[in-house]
Order: sequence, then structure tokens, then C-alpha cells
Amino acid sequence: MARWKQSWSAEELNKLRSLAGTKPITMIAKELGRTTGTVLAKSIEEKLPVMHGTKRVRQ
Repeated sequence: MARWKQSWSAEELNKLRSLAGTKPITMIAKELGRTTGTVLAKSIEEKLPVMHGTKRVRQ
């Protein structure tokens, strides 16, 4: 079965909640082994903060 069709485990949801707003969606998706689309959708569903990218400050 495709990974995106699988239900979210309690462990995955806890990890998503702890990482939401601290890392970009792409990095969270990689850590969870899911697509950015499914992570984004679940974040919105759970009303979690979403980071789409990071800004690099050059000195």
C-alpha cells in the first residue's frame, strides 16, 4: 500500500506536533517518510503552524 494512504500512527502525530513550526514541511516530511503534501494536509487538519521555507541571513 502506498505510504500516503496509510493512517497516521500516534507516534507520527506526536512527532508532527513537536516539529510543526520549528522546521520546514519538507524536512518534517523527510523525517516522517511521507510526502510534503500529506504532511501539509495533516498539519492544516490538526491546525498546526506551518513553515514553508527558511531564510538564510548572509553576513
